[in-house]
Amino acid sequence: MRQFPIYIFIILILLLNSCSSSRKASRSGSPAQATSANATEYINKYSALAVSEMHRTGIPASITLAQGMLESNYGRSTLATKGNNHFGIKCHSDWKGEKIYHDDNRRGECFRSYPTAEDSYRDHSDFLTTGSRYKDLFKLNRTDYKGWAHGLKKAGYATDPKYATLLINKIDAYGLHAYDTGNVTAPSGQKPAEPALKQTTGQQPVTTAPGPTTGQQPATTVQKTADTAQTSQAQKSTDPVQAQPEVQAPIKVISLSTGRKIRENNGVQYIIAAEGDTYKSVAEEFQLLALEVSRYNDLPPEASLKPGQFIYLQPKRSKAAEGNSIHIVKAGETMYILSQKYAVKLSSLYKMNVMDEGTECVPGQKVRIR
Repeated sequence: MRQFPIYIFIILILLLNSCSSSRKASRSGSPAQATSANATEYINKYSALAVSEMHRTGIPASITLAQGMLESNYGRSTLATKGNNHFGIKCHSDWKGEKIYHDDNRRGECFRSYPTAEDSYRDHSDFLTTGSRYKDLFKLNRTDYKGWAHGLKKAGYATDPKYATLLINKIDAYGLHAYDTGNVTAPSGQKPAEPALKQTTGQQPVTTAPGPTTGQQPATTVQKTADTAQTSQAQKSTDPVQAQPEVQAPIKVISLSTGRKIRENNGVQYIIAAEGDTYKSVAEEFQLLALEVSRYNDLPPEASLKPGQFIYLQPKRSKAAEGNSIHIVKAGETMYILSQKYAVKLSSLYKMNVMDEGTECVPGQKVRIR
């Protein structure tokens, strides 16, 4: 009987293995396909929550989503499935909530545990906004996701030296930066969640042309009485609480929330106070602390809110928007009015102009705002 050379048997074995592997791959799908499916599912499930937190705290939705995807392995990690912890936040000494123990850098480390994933997202936002080492991040524009990614790594959020690159790669791969603006098609092919605060009634955002330099919008949009009230008298007042600046930058209407128009100036959300508004009522409406409202607006906690007053819902910036660098002071204008006009922190204005806090500008003075 004629025998086949040994190399023929080797070739046959390799061909059989190759066909078997191909069949397995066709049944299970490639790792890349599986990862893409997990990512899409995660994005569709949590993008609205990330956008909501972005408008509550100013943290880019793309960064929140990328961190959640990376830290929780698309919601499939032990911390996420057993403790609803999507961001790998450890207990720390001030944590009073539930705990879960997991091996990380050391065995059996303590991590925060939450009733729901929503609680994890909210605590992640609060963790960044209240942590002093992350304060410089909030000087960045919320569309600067690369700056945020590198800033998180620099501040020590994670020990992985490639952490910033990993976040940026996820954002680029899945187009997560779309959620930082809320006005483009989402990466999954669906329209991204509307950028509204948690109180939003579900109405679509109003996109109107910029109004006059007073910041007023056409009267056809739904708003509280104070939004359409004339504020010229308040603008003439030298009372820092009453005086209202002319906002020359375009006003972008972000959303409607219980009939309240939320506007944006220098990337910072604000409302116009209505009759009866107090620190407490505004804080409750927009899920803030009363002290946060006073701090965001450079006002003492005991100050009262008056109709027509600008109330910022987020921290003001350290400098004015691009295109604004010098302001020539007009009669009746104060440093506080300029701070509100350009959405720049009052302390930053004093530092930029080498002025002692509490001193006032004078008509004709050139005040640096950027």
